[in-house]
Amino acid sequence: MKKKILVTGAAGFIGRQLCDFLEKKKIPTIQVDDLSVKPVIKPSRKIIKMKVQDINSNFLKKNKIYKIIHLAAKKSVDESFYNLKNSIENYEMNLNLLSATVNSNVKHIYIASTCEIFGFQKKKLDEFSDYKPHSPYAVTKVANEYLSEIFTMRKKSLKITSLIFFNTYGPTENIDAVIPKFVYLASKNRTIFIEGNGRQKRNFNYISDAISLIYKIIISKKYFKKINIGGDKETSVIDILEIIKNYFPNLRVKFKKGRINEIQNFKCNNSLSRKHFKFDTKINLKNGIKKVIEFYNK
Repeated sequence: MKKKILVTGAAGFIGRQLCDFLEKKKIPTIQVDDLSVKPVIKPSRKIIKMKVQDINSNFLKKNKIYKIIHLAAKKSVDESFYNLKNSIENYEMNLNLLSATVNSNVKHIYIASTCEIFGFQKKKLDEFSDYKPHSPYAVTKVANEYLSEIFTMRKKSLKITSLIFFNTYGPTENIDAVIPKFVYLASKNRTIFIEGNGRQKRNFNYISDAISLIYKIIISKKYFKKINIGGDKETSVIDILEIIKNYFPNLRVKFKKGRINEIQNFKCNNSLSRKHFKFDTKINLKNGIKKVIEFYNK
């Protein structure tokens, strides 16, 4: 039996597209998802329906797992203030998965993190920026960073890489995210509500660019404990709406109260991925939004 890569959250936005990409590259995978969140597209028939908390060392050995890409997470920042259980589950998933690797043949685990761990900072955020979480969700992600350090001490042969995602977007992303939400509402001729003043900025990275980078990382012999997965520039919510207006000129927009502890800007320093993995942004924001619109117009 060939060695395999375990992908958790395999039915999700990034997980599904990553698994499809790896399949085209003839890389064997074991795909796990508990399907607690309904996917935008029908899950692959290869999905094993199970919780990350139920994965143990026997499962890893039986399936010849030598690498893990852990993408499963409860990712709502705003909701984490009201539903602490989801945020705690992020920590529990990581703890169980790392514990399972100790007595397995897993050599390297890649864990999805988030730029939310850095909070608001005026400078560009690199992999060594200070942690300044602004939400319970971000706190659990910071806890996972420390947890990774502990387990590399416990098992010195185990490599752990934190994939720090900025705003990855594209077709098949759930409409709880800003770009697909705005596009979906515009396509239905419904009012778009902007939280706060709309001047808050995010670093947007198109899904195929992110997947290409992840692939380069997991096949490389280079080892980094943290790698930013982000694009080249930041864009405000207002500017996103201006792009969407080109396709929906009668767009209806209203403003409402901003989020709790809303972070005004995330500036990504992606020099590490550019230097060591030849990362390049191939899909700019205008073309990326066009592809999202085309997806919802099908």
